[in-house]
Amino acid sequence: MSGRLPYVKRRKYPHMIAEEAEVWERFVEKFPDRFDSVDYDFRVGEGQKIQYEYPAKYERMIKMLSQHRIDVVGWNKEKPTIVEVKDRAILSTIGQLMGYHTLFVIEFSNLEKPDFLCICNSISGDVIIVFKEMKIPWVVV
Repeated sequence: MSGRLPYVKRRKYPHMIAEEAEVWERFVEKFPDRFDSVDYDFRVGEGQKIQYEYPAKYERMIKMLSQHRIDVVGWNKEKPTIVEVKDRAILSTIGQLMGYHTLFVIEFSNLEKPDFLCICNSISGDVIIVFKEMKIPWVVV
């Protein structure tokens, strides 16, 4: 697991492009008490299987670069929430959240099952229908 950080605006957010960082900052400003702490660029999954023998430092690098990365894991005490931050939420956002959830539960079976949250700048009516059906909460900021 990564190291938990205070849930506050920061100068930089690992792995977030500028548009996503702006969406995230608006969320933090609008909901300053939503999380106790956060992890950014939270890696889950096994990553790429290594087919050849490499020195240990390279194997670790290959794994880290090929693992799936959750934008944010928000924490309230020990309850995790998998957060996907998007400029525009689309149907593939659901696949990301579901995949991250599955990998998180497998890897961190000792923790509570995480909740979902999509934070975005915009979302279409069709995607809202699917989010509602899948019971995935979203926030437009």
